[in-house]
Amino acid sequence: LTFKQHRFETLAISIVCVGLTAAAFIEAYRLNSLNVPMSCFNSWRGNYLDPSGPPIDAATAHCNSLVNSFMSLQAGVDMNLVRLLLMFAPLLVGILFGAPLVARELEQGTAPLSWALSGSRRRWLLGKVLTGVLLIVPLMLAVGLAADALEGARDPGLNPYAAFENYLDRGVIVVFWALAAFAGTVALGTMMGRTLPALIVALVVCFFVRAGWDAGMTRFVLSPFAVQQPARDLMAQSTWYSGQVDMTIYYQTYLDGKPWDGDVQAWYQEHGPIGPTGAIGVDTGSIDQSQFPTSVAFVIPGTWYWRVVALESGMLLAGSVFCGAIA
Repeated sequence: LTFKQHRFETLAISIVCVGLTAAAFIEAYRLNSLNVPMSCFNSWRGNYLDPSGPPIDAATAHCNSLVNSFMSLQAGVDMNLVRLLLMFAPLLVGILFGAPLVARELEQGTAPLSWALSGSRRRWLLGKVLTGVLLIVPLMLAVGLAADALEGARDPGLNPYAAFENYLDRGVIVVFWALAAFAGTVALGTMMGRTLPALIVALVVCFFVRAGWDAGMTRFVLSPFAVQQPARDLMAQSTWYSGQVDMTIYYQTYLDGKPWDGDVQAWYQEHGPIGPTGAIGVDTGSIDQSQFPTSVAFVIPGTWYWRVVALESGMLLAGSVFCGAIA
């Protein structure tokens, strides 16, 4: 009955999610089909080759052409459109299905009849919410997996499940974003009793929550768990890389091996750097580097990806349950 009452929303959401999933897989296939070796990224010379420069062999020219094609696909309108839709899809799906779910029946005056037939308003509400969940979860899971595949194709050599590049817009967490938006909008629709006001308020609230989520998590939740950024052997991996492995939380400056909160620029204006001969700007390689202000990044390592995703998904699920309790 719920599906019949909301057939338009059901059909629209299903078409959008299936189409977006297919589009993401198609864009990933287009990138992967180029088969660009990592060595080509390392030797890439840009979008053009200077004729007056040193001679270039055929292999290098071919590599350069492949990377140029790869970059063109990445910067294409269709790629940017798909990525933009992947970012907003969870919130839009949750809001569009959640706004009319209860508010429409209250608005049209059919709710009392539904309550009488079901025998319990809570049972009636639970049935409608479970119907929404059964629709949203598999669709958004497909979208999240397609987004993971696209992220892996966009950043060759990147393991999407051990890096935080665009992690809020892909993978299983998008399911919980959609559920949170859905439950929150259902609660708004239940309290307001009108579809359009609930839709508008939900759009505003979800926009601010999504915009402030990253900063809030970084400052208030993840900050106590940050560790010094682990050193990586850059020679053992590709020197071409565009993805974010670790999530930077904050920077700490050290001087003489101790935490220091002074002004780095003012310190250098006053002290140098001073080289072995006492001259400004001379190579300081023979001097103990702890004598200079050193900025150290404290991060959430990429290897903690699943822990962070589980934590944030749990918080979104808790918010969903809270909104359901309000409804």
